Amino acid sequence: MNREHDAKAFMEKAAGYGSVLGLSSITELMKQLKNPQDDLQIIHVAGTNGKGSTIAFLSSILQRAGYRIGVYTSPAVFDYRERFVINGQWISEKNLCEYLIRLKNVCERIVEEGKSHPTLFEIETALAFLYFKEEHCDYVLLEVGMGGETDATNVISHSLCSVFASFGRDHMQFLGESLFEIATVKAGILKEGGCGVSIWQEPEVVTAIVAVAEKKNARVTFAQPPQLDFRGKNSQVFSYKEFTDVSIPLAGSYQLDNAVLALETVLALRRLGVYIPNEAVYEGMASAKWPGRMECISIYPRVYLDGAHNLPAAMRLRETIELYFTNRTITYIIGVLADKEYKQLLNILLPFANHIVAITPHNPRALPASDLAAAIRSLGYEAYESKSMKDGVFYAMEQKDDLILAFGSLSYLKDCETSVLQWKKEQENV
Repeated sequence: MNREHDAKAFMEKAAGYGSVLGLSSITELMKQLKNPQDDLQIIHVAGTNGKGSTIAFLSSILQRAGYRIGVYTSPAVFDYRERFVINGQWISEKNLCEYLIRLKNVCERIVEEGKSHPTLFEIETALAFLYFKEEHCDYVLLEVGMGGETDATNVISHSLCSVFASFGRDHMQFLGESLFEIATVKAGILKEGGCGVSIWQEPEVVTAIVAVAEKKNARVTFAQPPQLDFRGKNSQVFSYKEFTDVSIPLAGSYQLDNAVLALETVLALRRLGVYIPNEAVYEGMASAKWPGRMECISIYPRVYLDGAHNLPAAMRLRETIELYFTNRTITYIIGVLADKEYKQLLNILLPFANHIVAITPHNPRALPASDLAAAIRSLGYEAYESKSMKDGVFYAMEQKDDLILAFGSLSYLKDCETSVLQWKKEQENV
């Protein structure tokens, strides 16, 4: 119990150091750990939206090809341990505690030497590298935290492939005002003479990626839109290059983009000598899971969770609503962070709502439900200002609309799901 207490206290202290872009601190931390990242075969994934889903497809495919796959993603949606995954299994509570205590000792030594204490994200990134190496992972799928070139994950000196999901305007206070500037930073994960794969992008994004690739003598392949064969509420079938009738279980029009990016990455890995049979590709795509992304958590009533928290994601969610839910009444549950462009997000999505519930996410950066409700009313819509997550979800469930869609910050989706299940359980007892 004392070790668990020490590990928790260490994380809380590290969280106080905030978020710092740059590689000097993480480089020192990895040096103290004897650079475990240098012994890993890494597929590095950057982008504004779609990173997690692309990783989910690739992880599923590579596991079915017989490999032991480590996955490091952020932020967590339902449990902190889901950030450190090997073949679909979260790190155990015991292992998490042990690794944190080891890192605590290293960080204390670094501070004693007069150097800066690593941030929480740097500590988590180091933990992932150490864990995946000691658990003998064949390949690691590594998600960039923010940006690319100066993100802690870019402490790696080499990667098998740099993968670029959709780029958009996000974290502009850190990455740059223009899409070209943001893309240049994100493309910075490309390695000298390396391999890159990208989804089709806006022209200025393509220009930025190509410019960085030329400087680093790297080769980047851009995926093309697929041929859509079938689109349903809970599955989609498409064809891409030599892959025909590929089925994916993830709803949302944007998931086709992520699926195609995963397939283009498979082709790149094959060129690099990684054995991935077609059977593994088809089975992996068909069984991929990614919680909190247009995820249906209840059929009666129908409830979806989606982590649309920025403008590009809001546009994709709007496309999905227009495709799947035309002429359906929808209750929104919305929770956002104060530092996001939430007013623009509301403008994009509010026209489709029949009822709107504002909640406060469990996050220090959360926008209070009262402020969110006021912003919604200022745009000419009615909003229920919830007193708690349970209050907001129960109100939404009682509106009897065709479906409920909870979106915004990923940080509240777990609590939302818990409240949905609680409401259903109470209804069974009535």
